Amino acid sequence: MRTSDKEGRLCGIQAIIFDFDGTLAVLNIDFSQMRERVFDLIRQFGVSETFVMERYLLEIIDEVFPILREHNPLSAKEFYEKAHQVLQDVEMRAAREGKLIEGGVKTLNTLRQRGMKVGIITRNCEEAVRKVFPEIDDYCDAFISRDYVGNVKPHPDHLNSMLEALKVSGKDSVMVGDHLIDIQAGKTAGMVTVGVLTGRIKRGEFEEAGADYVLRDATEICDLVKE
Repeated sequence: MRTSDKEGRLCGIQAIIFDFDGTLAVLNIDFSQMRERVFDLIRQFGVSETFVMERYLLEIIDEVFPILREHNPLSAKEFYEKAHQVLQDVEMRAAREGKLIEGGVKTLNTLRQRGMKVGIITRNCEEAVRKVFPEIDDYCDAFISRDYVGNVKPHPDHLNSMLEALKVSGKDSVMVGDHLIDIQAGKTAGMVTVGVLTGRIKRGEFEEAGADYVLRDATEICDLVKE
């Protein structure tokens, strides 16, 4: 059972799960271009933007797919494949110039040396992640990109798949990420949630979302989790 010592450090934690882009790595993905290209594709397939209710691109693609499938399954399949190719193209372009955050690999190594399990979870495609971090399997116990789950975070399936892979419970684990999606996903799984200020989300936004801790960057997790 997790507790905290008098300095506020977490005790009894068995696993640390990290987001990738913005948390362990800097990719500078052009999300505006990605969104514009996906919506151009949606219009090409004859779907009005007024039917799009979702906020994030992966969920938007999943929302448009059944609309097209109802009238033309082949057209729906073509849209789905082309839309995901757009995402992968933009992610791979960013990955070619991407880099890991300073001290990130050392942090992963330190946590594992302390006997903690480490997971990396991302909405990005596997190919882009491995372009930036080819040795990822040497520094974590499990890595789950969007390619391996039907529903990505903040949907519970993504984090639950990771918890199952690590053979730990949410109450004994920490979710670290640079986006409110990471906080939402972690809270749903009953985890300690940690926001890091290496993305676009400000401290106040993390606190409003209910993050348990807000850190300057992911390397500070070693100071938070008691050895």
